[in-house]
Amino acid sequence: MIGIIGAMAVEVAELKKLLQDVKVDCISGIEFVQGTLNGKDVVVAQSGVGKVFAAICAQTMILKYGVSTIINSGVAGTLTDQLHIGDVAISTGCVEHDMDTSALGDPVGLISGINLITLPTDPKLAELISDICDASGYRSLRGVIATGDQFICSTEKRQWLNKEFQAIAGEMESGSIAHVCYVNNCPFVAIRVISDEASGKAPEDFSSFVVEVAKISSSITQKLIEKL
Repeated sequence: MIGIIGAMAVEVAELKKLLQDVKVDCISGIEFVQGTLNGKDVVVAQSGVGKVFAAICAQTMILKYGVSTIINSGVAGTLTDQLHIGDVAISTGCVEHDMDTSALGDPVGLISGINLITLPTDPKLAELISDICDASGYRSLRGVIATGDQFICSTEKRQWLNKEFQAIAGEMESGSIAHVCYVNNCPFVAIRVISDEASGKAPEDFSSFVVEVAKISSSITQKLIEKL
């Protein structure tokens, strides 16, 4: 069983349409849609926005559905000049940038208990996604994705995240999913298509634009499922 998590409805809508033999459960307010995709058993969920919802979703997938892999599919803001709108950020690791016990002498981002700043993601999955992007004509970059319970919308914050963590994209869920997967020894990867510049500048008609960008992430996710 493969788990697929998106925070918003637009990030999982296309994948849900493709499922066969569908069964739906609602747990902790989250709808889990189980079925087959390209002959593989999957469960797809819209977690809701933010770290807590995403963590609840990931833990439920592991405990109830026994998923062997989790994929986080969606959109993000770029944190580097190497990625622009429509490009693909592929996780090599995730950080929770709002984890901060630096007043106690710890480095910013250190996760107490596991003593990591960067949570590793699965390198084989990242390589497969990179190959898919190359074959599909999408520009992509592998690197750290930064997560926090805030929408990044200033140039100063964007630059700080890139400098502090060498992060290439910023969003609000993958770090907490990576955290859950790490403590459960569950392979994980995040696919994030760039939807904005994380600097307060967004395309006109942003809501409609996000729908189109999310379709790219869903398409890549579908092709990844085929290869697993």
